[in-house]
Amino acid sequence: MTRHGTERLGLASVLTVVGALITILVGRPEAALLVAPWMVLLTLGLTNARFAPLSATIEVADDRVVIGENIEVTTTVTGAPGSVQVICLPSDAFWAQNQTENAANSTPVADVLVADRAELRSTLQAAAWGRHDVGRVHIEVTQPYGLFRSSGVVTDSTILRVHPTPTQLRNLLSPWLVRRIAGAHHTTALGRGVEFVDTREMGPGDSLRDINWRASARSQQLYVSQRHPDRATDVILLLDSFVESGHDAQKVVGLAIEAAVGLAESHLSVTDRVGLVALGGVLRWVAPGTGRLQLQQLTDALLATRLYANATERDLDVIPPRILPPRSFVVALTPLLDDRFISALFSLAGRGHDVAVIECGSVWGEADEQQEDETSRVAVRVWNAQRQAVRDRLASHWVSVAEWSDGAHLDIALGQLVRQRAARVGQR
Repeated sequence: MTRHGTERLGLASVLTVVGALITILVGRPEAALLVAPWMVLLTLGLTNARFAPLSATIEVADDRVVIGENIEVTTTVTGAPGSVQVICLPSDAFWAQNQTENAANSTPVADVLVADRAELRSTLQAAAWGRHDVGRVHIEVTQPYGLFRSSGVVTDSTILRVHPTPTQLRNLLSPWLVRRIAGAHHTTALGRGVEFVDTREMGPGDSLRDINWRASARSQQLYVSQRHPDRATDVILLLDSFVESGHDAQKVVGLAIEAAVGLAESHLSVTDRVGLVALGGVLRWVAPGTGRLQLQQLTDALLATRLYANATERDLDVIPPRILPPRSFVVALTPLLDDRFISALFSLAGRGHDVAVIECGSVWGEADEQQEDETSRVAVRVWNAQRQAVRDRLASHWVSVAEWSDGAHLDIALGQLVRQRAARVGQR
């Protein structure tokens, strides 16, 4: 807190000095009576000027909200002498991303005359995903008699997590490789399951529960039903957070995080183990697991994603082996712009992992080729040709790629992936 004088201090000082000079030079005591109130005010203000330590706490009604929801923020200041003005100022990044166009006129301000406690209730709107710190409050304390004012910024770390809009998915990606655990993914192997395949004569070791009584009654012999079992898998969400994601990198990564949260919810609901690897400026991972607690850990890790400029090479070898189980199903969420991330995809496919790619919101991918400038049209065609070449290279390594842009539902991209992968089942 820093203390400085107010306009009243300057006015009282000037009038006091002028009154004293007039009294001395003119020799008329009546002149001092005209500025006597200001003299008394200056004397009382200087003798009662003091500084008391302040403390501030910030509380939010809910530390987890969805984009578009309102955030109720309560700021409490204690130990404040005199008149207190409290201005709620969240962190610069949160203020820049989460306020509307009228943010400058809607800054929550409270003037409180209570000497020992000041409380302010304000409402902010969450408009950007991520993990934000709301704990910053600007405080101005007017000392008694209004001659001095103390101001400063009090910080109280209050973390707010803004989740992307929930996405209900109908399509579920089925892996080519599964674990020997019951799940929701159809397999081509024979065993106990739901999907009927064929019948055969009953042999040693067959269960009585598998007897097909209709076929047995027609042939006068015992026949058993053969089915495809449903299995679970290990799903690894591979997130691209390199800054080379384009001019609007925050929007592109936001799409990837929205898709990652939707995929995590869908696969965890069918007993799949889901893990996360965020490959970018800061390398982080979450070991595969199941349950609601795993979903919360994945979401927290995704919301903590930040874009950092980093020119170093990122290698998947630094990730512990338990994070990438053998023959796991890797779903990459990337704009396919960074060569380091593309090299990681080829490396995963070469290790025997089942890899699928959701291409999130390209920068020029939606550009219109019908532009008036011939140079711009040629640039767009070259850009699209380069991107198609990357997709073809991935397809040669059995990696399917589906495009997903802002405004389209994620189910459309998932349906495209399902069809591509189904068409290649007979080719593997």
